[in-house]
Amino acid sequence: MPIKYSEITIIINTEKETMSNYFNRILLNDENETTDNDTIIILFDDGIIYDVKKECQNKNINILIGPKYFKTNSPMFFQIKDKTFFSKTPSLGYYGLKLDFKPIFANSQKFLTSKKEPSAYNCIFERGNNETLAIVRQKSNSTKPRFLLAYDDEYFEKEDIIYFVNYIFSINLL
Repeated sequence: MPIKYSEITIIINTEKETMSNYFNRILLNDENETTDNDTIIILFDDGIIYDVKKECQNKNINILIGPKYFKTNSPMFFQIKDKTFFSKTPSLGYYGLKLDFKPIFANSQKFLTSKKEPSAYNCIFERGNNETLAIVRQKSNSTKPRFLLAYDDEYFEKEDIIYFVNYIFSINLL
């Protein structure tokens, strides 16, 4: 299970932001899905940077993605190359539902040293009992939210990760 780590940065174009997104972000402190005006960047652990929306254009990737959960932005399941990955069910903690990201991020120095915060985008996917993909939000501001990503490169190629990240964070489904 060779786990790779990446960082996701979303740059909200506040000059072209809709009024409803502005009010959700500023007054309600709510997370918005990105629009075509925003930029999603992934920095993979090998140092290569991808602009997600540019990389996803005209890509023919065969990923079957299930319906999204209520009040989250992660799907219940998805399928790549005849392998199905299911969203991990949060456990009931003292302060409500929670996911334990420590096992999949065990070898990530950034995870250990950064503050994490609740997010509708936080998710863990597993195949069998193996955690294979996870996204967790780092403490960051609302115009430039940052996330950590862990994925098992036995199952996922970079193109799969780019497509999946675009799906999770975008309004426009491919």
